[in-house]
Amino acid sequence: MKKIIYFLMSWFFIGIGLAFVPNTKPKFLQLDKKQTVYTVEASCGSCNFEMPGDVCQLAIKLDNKKYYVEGPNINDYGGSHSEKGFCKVVRKAQVQGKIVDNKFVASYFKLLP
Repeated sequence: MKKIIYFLMSWFFIGIGLAFVPNTKPKFLQLDKKQTVYTVEASCGSCNFEMPGDVCQLAIKLDNKKYYVEGPNINDYGGSHSEKGFCKVVRKAQVQGKIVDNKFVASYFKLLP
């Protein structure tokens, strides 16, 4: 009988502990219905968009201009050098955000199929 009580108490405390875990959903996945959503090309800036830099970074083409992206990381959507990774292919994405200091600061970033 004691084992059952200990078992139930442990699950109770685990449940209480999980109730206080903060929402870890990245900020760049929250669509703001009041802002404009742009459909852009997304890829590695240095590998596919011929942008300056030696490090693989996520970039977009918006209105025929290229911007590095702040917010989502190039590896947040799978390995950048995998078969469908950003260093190998250019993908379509829906984005929201602002251009600050010649970078696109994303508040929303969603890859399209």
